[in-house]
Amino acid sequence: MTPAQEVLLRPISAADAPLIRKVYQASPGYFERIAMAVPDLADVEREVEAILSDPNRRAYLIYDGEEPVGYLDYKLHYPQPQDAIVTLILITEDHRNRGYGRRAVADLEAMLYHEVERLFAAVYGDNPAAVAFWESLGYRFLKDGAPSVSWYYKRLKRA
Repeated sequence: MTPAQEVLLRPISAADAPLIRKVYQASPGYFERIAMAVPDLADVEREVEAILSDPNRRAYLIYDGEEPVGYLDYKLHYPQPQDAIVTLILITEDHRNRGYGRRAVADLEAMLYHEVERLFAAVYGDNPAAVAFWESLGYRFLKDGAPSVSWYYKRLKRA
């Protein structure tokens, strides 16, 4: 497998629902793990609309060249005003373990460095690979949350 050379985080637009759905369709294992069917296009369109209407939510398609290889969704000012939380980072199954997620998170951390003190990550379901991913990036376990959610965090800057 060729390692990721460089990734581009491109903010989503309303027209991106079909691309996001393709990323979802190329990631069936994630949806199986959280016991959910891959969302249909109408569900993705509603989610995109919700993201775009919330001033604290951001989402990006992760590109390698012209090809979307993943999706990143986060919320600012949560759980505290000086924080942000990654609610989903998803790399398509055929692009995993090539550095795309690692590079996308590094870019996100750099974007948020002057804006937030801590970046949280929510890990849904029994997902040891996600736990290992976040821990390898320096995130520490914080707590178990709602059923089947664990929280990890990393301090980006000193208060």
